[in-house]
Amino acid sequence: MKRDAIVAVSFLLTFLFIAYSVVYVNVLGLGRAEVRPLGEFYLSHAFAHEGLTSHSPEVVTAIVWNYRGFDTLFETFVFFLAIMGAFSVLRLTDEGEKIVRELEAKEPHRQMDLITRATTKLVVVMIIAISASIALHGHLTPGGGFQGGSAMAVASLLLFAVFSKFTLERKGLNLRHTISAYALGLALILTTVLVPVFLYGGKVLEINLLPGETGLFNLDVGEYTAVTFGFLTVFLVLGVSEWIFKTVLRGEVDD
Repeated sequence: MKRDAIVAVSFLLTFLFIAYSVVYVNVLGLGRAEVRPLGEFYLSHAFAHEGLTSHSPEVVTAIVWNYRGFDTLFETFVFFLAIMGAFSVLRLTDEGEKIVRELEAKEPHRQMDLITRATTKLVVVMIIAISASIALHGHLTPGGGFQGGSAMAVASLLLFAVFSKFTLERKGLNLRHTISAYALGLALILTTVLVPVFLYGGKVLEINLLPGETGLFNLDVGEYTAVTFGFLTVFLVLGVSEWIFKTVLRGEVDD
């Protein structure tokens, strides 16, 4: 216990020393560094509401969804292909899924004690609120849909550990629902990037043509939905007990 306290205090003092050196002493020389021409361009155009701009007062978001928007868009669909690839490899036939459900029904559905479950419910509500705030304010503050969805995935893992996969499935969180929500998020992203072409005669991802900050807001919501339920889909597939999965694949099921 004493050693743990010494280590914790040492880390804290080291962090404070580094923070003081960087912020106040300016050991890295960042405080007096001049902004490069490229940085000046982003800073001057990200806040503008005319011309080819993302209509975002937050520079990082403007770069992610406007100046490198195609890269972000393709990253989203690469993530989709990776999840669907994993799902396809691990997916069972209808008969296999039926056998898995029968075997899972025979397993004892364990969950943690009352104090842990009550605390988890409170923490999960806080995580959901924070993740939604990160996603829905991504066009105004640092963050966005991917970061919010990743935070939401942490909440799902916590629920898996404390309440078990079976409890969540009985509440309606199954593969059919997660995949449907995942597809809905991708559809919102795809619709948002194509609307400027069909309604305003613009180009793909020219979201500055959409009213106000509608484009960025839709993209963040779509990304948030896709990432959240994309991870959930993988967790549900991987949540099957290893011995059950091997038994079904090998066909070693007792009649």
